[in-house]
Amino acid sequence: MRLLLVEDDPGLSDSLRRALEAQKFSVTTAPDGDVGLHELIGNDYQLAILDVLLPKRDGFSICTEARKQGITTPILMLTARNAVGDRVAGLNSGADDYLPKPFAFPELLARVHALLRRPVQELRPRVVTVGDLSIDVLRHQATMRGHVIQLTKTEYRLLLYLLENAGIVLAKSAILDRLWGAEHEGNSNILEVYVKMLRRKLDAAGGSVKIRTVRGVGYTIDKS
Repeated sequence: MRLLLVEDDPGLSDSLRRALEAQKFSVTTAPDGDVGLHELIGNDYQLAILDVLLPKRDGFSICTEARKQGITTPILMLTARNAVGDRVAGLNSGADDYLPKPFAFPELLARVHALLRRPVQELRPRVVTVGDLSIDVLRHQATMRGHVIQLTKTEYRLLLYLLENAGIVLAKSAILDRLWGAEHEGNSNILEVYVKMLRRKLDAAGGSVKIRTVRGVGYTIDKS
């Protein structure tokens, strides 16, 4: 298994490389964002581990550009930032998982193995479509019958989460955790507000896709 490790701290990079190689991985290291992006786009890696704070180009930028280039390699972000906004930014840029620093190596290893166990079809596709509604993940753009729907960042993330799980009833608590992390404090009012705004935009677009409320549980978009 070939892994790419993009980390500018020489001590951490070396210790992680040696620990991963002891687990029988083949590890290529990159000291900055430009080298990391070049490696990720130009070579065949089974997984990439990216630090966020890097010289020349940060981890978010690497991830975003790689996804634009059609790279579907699973990406694990390492970050000293532990704010919900930063974690959201990492996932929005196309990362598959994140791990705040400091971390224990066994946890990193467990996350690496979990990402590598994912079947290829579980990797996020370029376009998610239900009925006449589509989201181009790389462009961060929703369209209904070819017409662009203008969405805020939170509306986009909510709609994408619902489309990716079309036919499944998502509990309010699961949606709140996904979009707002621990900051929601169990208050579902904010979710209801965004669902209402998103419904208005979908109705205005004139499509057939609707967000259905399942009383006492949450929300779903039915498969066409």
